[in-house]
Amino acid sequence: MRQAVRARARLFPAVCAAPALLFALAACLPEGGYDKVTHREQEELPPPDFPAPPRVIAGIGQSAAATKLVATNLPAGVTQAMVDEGQQAYGTVCVACHAANGTGSAAAPALNDNQWINIGGQYPEIVQIITTGVPNPKEHPGAMPPKGGGNFTDPQVRAIAAYVYALSHQGGGA
Repeated sequence: MRQAVRARARLFPAVCAAPALLFALAACLPEGGYDKVTHREQEELPPPDFPAPPRVIAGIGQSAAATKLVATNLPAGVTQAMVDEGQQAYGTVCVACHAANGTGSAAAPALNDNQWINIGGQYPEIVQIITTGVPNPKEHPGAMPPKGGGNFTDPQVRAIAAYVYALSHQGGGA
C-alpha cells in the first residue's frame, strides 16, 4: 500500500503540469491555426547526363501491318516462330531507341547490319547483352538497361535476340 501511495505522489506533479504545458503550447499557435498547404513548389531537377529515350506506347513502332521478317540461316535452336515473337516484343520497348526494323537512332546503334560495337553478333552474345544491358556504351550517349528496361521473360529475351540476329544476318530489315 505504501508503494502505491508513493507512486501516486511521484505522478502528481506530472499530471498537474500537463494542462499548463498544453495551455502554453496553444498560446504559441497563430490565431486560427496554421494555413493549409494547398500546393508545393516542385524543385527543378538537374538534366540527366544522357538524353532520355523517346516515349514509347506499347505496340507502336512495329504495327500489325509491319512486314514480317522471314529469317534464313538461323543458328541451331532458333526458329522462325521465335523471330516472329521477337519482332512483336521488339516493337513494344526496343523500338524506342533502336528504331523500327533496327535502323538505329541517335540514342542507340542500328541492329540491322553486321556492324557490332560491344559484341561479335552471335546469337548467345545477343541474348547476353539484352539480358545484362550495356551500362557503358562505347559510341552512343545512353546506357541500355537490362532487358532494355522492359519486363521481358527469359523466353521473350531469347525471341528478341532471334529477331535481332535475323535482322543483322540478313543484311537489312523487314
